[in-house]
Amino acid sequence: MHHALTAGFTLFITSTVLAAGNGLGCTGDPTQDGAVNTDDVLEVINLWGSSAFDVDGDGLCGASELLAVLADWGSPCHPFKDVSGLSVELDYTAGVAIITSTNIPEHPTGPFDGSTGCYNPNSVTPQNDTWRIPLHPVPTDNPSVDYLAQMGQVGVMVNGTTYYNPYDAGGIDAPSTICMDDYYGHPSPDGRYHYHQAPLWAYDGLPGHSVIIGYSFDGYPVYGPFEDTDVYAMDLTGDMALDECNGHEDAVRGYHYHAVAYADRSDGFPWVQGCFRGEPDESNFAGGGGGGGGGGGGGCDACAQHMIPPPVCHCVHNTPGYEYCCMDWDAACQAYAEEFCGG
Repeated sequence: MHHALTAGFTLFITSTVLAAGNGLGCTGDPTQDGAVNTDDVLEVINLWGSSAFDVDGDGLCGASELLAVLADWGSPCHPFKDVSGLSVELDYTAGVAIITSTNIPEHPTGPFDGSTGCYNPNSVTPQNDTWRIPLHPVPTDNPSVDYLAQMGQVGVMVNGTTYYNPYDAGGIDAPSTICMDDYYGHPSPDGRYHYHQAPLWAYDGLPGHSVIIGYSFDGYPVYGPFEDTDVYAMDLTGDMALDECNGHEDAVRGYHYHAVAYADRSDGFPWVQGCFRGEPDESNFAGGGGGGGGGGGGGCDACAQHMIPPPVCHCVHNTPGYEYCCMDWDAACQAYAEEFCGG
């Protein structure tokens, strides 16, 4: 991450392309390979006196640049966790972080068999996901993807799992309506474990501002719920109030989102984001890891086509033997809905 050496240095690196305030990329990484080590010291020596690597704004590579390397020495150039099946490659040329993951979190999941009051017919299974997170988010008021209409993944957490928008199948507000496990996640029909809200571990950490817990597919980071110790970002007013996308900007972090969990704040909708403030990388929605799964309970196209109310649809397709109703609504689905689901 970015370690400030002086106040002026901090101001400069906040504006440089490698230090966009989103925790991706190290300032002291002149080789731009995503790791700060001996190669970077040698590169500073090689570039000494030139303008090719300049972090303090004086136009030359010198002592400040060497100090920047030492300050970032050994630090991972991203906040992703060392989780089995998770790898992170920073492709500076392409301007993206390439995340590959099995989507299996480091914490326990479930149970979803009803033994603890939470029933979900789906099981958590390994995935083969690849995500591309912009290193340099591009702000826009008209993103190419409608966040609240996107069924499936909209961002990735630092433990390699994904998060979805607030809605489950058919437009149900998932955190306030559907059971989750102790870490506030659940699996979709394709077996992908995911969150619709801040996970339990978002509440870990030191006092002060919450840490980064994930990244939206538009490249902006997602932080936990707190702006400061015991101060929720969602309660801020004035210039620092969260916008409609559930984000705001400060001098240290730039623009970022704040996520909260329903178990903590029942008034926290939309939980993670309300929209994309930046232009998302559309490859993440193209399938093969970028799409699929639906908003936590599948797309439920058949329900939409037959104008089945979301609560009724959810009641039916989450019943053993009726999972197919989400995609193929037939007379048996309708009969079950009328008898047991108020349809």
